[in-house]
Amino acid sequence: MKPILILTLLVVSVTAVSGQQMSAAKELDTEPDFIFIQEIGMWRALQSHNLGAFEAMLLPDYIEVEKTIQTRDQLMANLNICTVVSFKLRNHQTRMLSPDAAVIAYSGSSEITCGESHLASNYNATTTWVRRDGKWLVQMHTEIPIKL
Repeated sequence: MKPILILTLLVVSVTAVSGQQMSAAKELDTEPDFIFIQEIGMWRALQSHNLGAFEAMLLPDYIEVEKTIQTRDQLMANLNICTVVSFKLRNHQTRMLSPDAAVIAYSGSSEITCGESHLASNYNATTTWVRRDGKWLVQMHTEIPIKL
C-alpha cells in the first residue's frame, strides 16, 4: 500500500474509535474532568458558605472520615460555625467504578475559620460520587493530613 493510503486508514480508524469512546463517555457524564468539576462545585459551595447547596450534594447516608467519622447531620452542624476561606486541589485522579459510581483522589490544601480559630491544612482526599435519579451526589469523603 502507498504510505498516504495507510496514514489515511490509520487516521480514520483512530478517529472512529475515539469518537465512539467520547460519545459513550458523554452519555454517562463521565468526561475525564466531569467528577472533578463536581468536586470543585462542592468546595465552592463551602467557600461561599452556601450550606444548603453543599448539603444538597450529599446523600442522606453520607459519611465523612477524618479524625472522626461523621454523618451528614453531624457535619452540617459543625459547618454552621466554620467557613472555608480558600482551597486548592492538586493532582486529581478519577476512577469510574461503574456508570453510576466514581472516586476522585487528590491532594488539597485549605484555610478554614471556625469562630475565632483559623486553621490551615494540607491533606490527601478521596470523594466517592454516585449517581442517583440522574444526579451525581457524594456518598463519602475522606481526608488524611500530610506535610508538604
